[in-house]
Amino acid sequence: MKLFYANGFHGTTVDAVLEASGVPKGSFYHHFGSKEAFGLAVLDRYMSLQLELLEAASVASSAATADTLERYFDSLCQLFVDSGYRRGCLAGKFSTELAASSTPFRSQLAGSIATWHDTLAALLEQGQRRGDVRDDLSAGDLAHTVLALVQGAFVIALSSRDPAALAALRVSIRSLVELDR
Repeated sequence: MKLFYANGFHGTTVDAVLEASGVPKGSFYHHFGSKEAFGLAVLDRYMSLQLELLEAASVASSAATADTLERYFDSLCQLFVDSGYRRGCLAGKFSTELAASSTPFRSQLAGSIATWHDTLAALLEQGQRRGDVRDDLSAGDLAHTVLALVQGAFVIALSSRDPAALAALRVSIRSLVELDR
């Protein structure tokens, strides 16, 4: 993942992956078959980690939904800042680089982002049933908006190296989802 974060998909060579991993070229191609297949496997692993972080923030939590989302996005933001703004959202990076030109990446990205959306929507719907998430918008619409806020904040923070967009993300998500008191 580090090489894709640093260089993008096209800027990362198989030789660089082999050197960083110490894996022989034959083993790499035997297991993955191509750089594209490797990239898709990395994307799959990345999205699995995202869902694990979200589940860890929400599992057996009696906290308000906004607090759960805040905990999740705080962990993502902290990882991003700690990396010197180099490791943001790999799905976002691959989307901008590959979705327009690669059907396999576009398809996997669409599926991965849909799963991320559905997981967020389920958490928000649970909060609506519990009475701590606004219900004048559907959980699905709220999840779409939250993901758009996250992607936008990461792009702005990446460009400016300024955590202000990430801090605004926290406030925006809370004000978006919380039931007016």
